[in-house]
Amino acid sequence: MTQKKQIELTRLQGIIAVASFTSGVLIAAVCLFFIPPLGEIANSAISIVSELLVLCGAILGVKASYDTKFRKFEAELHNVLDEDRHPTRHSERSEESITT
Repeated sequence: MTQKKQIELTRLQGIIAVASFTSGVLIAAVCLFFIPPLGEIANSAISIVSELLVLCGAILGVKASYDTKFRKFEAELHNVLDEDRHPTRHSERSEESITT
């Protein structure tokens, strides 16, 4: 995935997460303060709010997990490429660690 597409995907995930969180808080506030009986939230509103908050958490959690795994994979790939480019350095290090 190119850097530009990754930035666009990250931005889209952030927008969806913020929108779902804002919608959940807005629905809860409207139900709490403007819909009779005042001060009471209906069960359907609670379920919608909870689903929106779970969506927000899932998007951010998946993003964090993906970013962590991607960075780990990238680091491992760079290590393998470095070993392939400089095999003598790697073998010298291995021999030094064995002798010490």
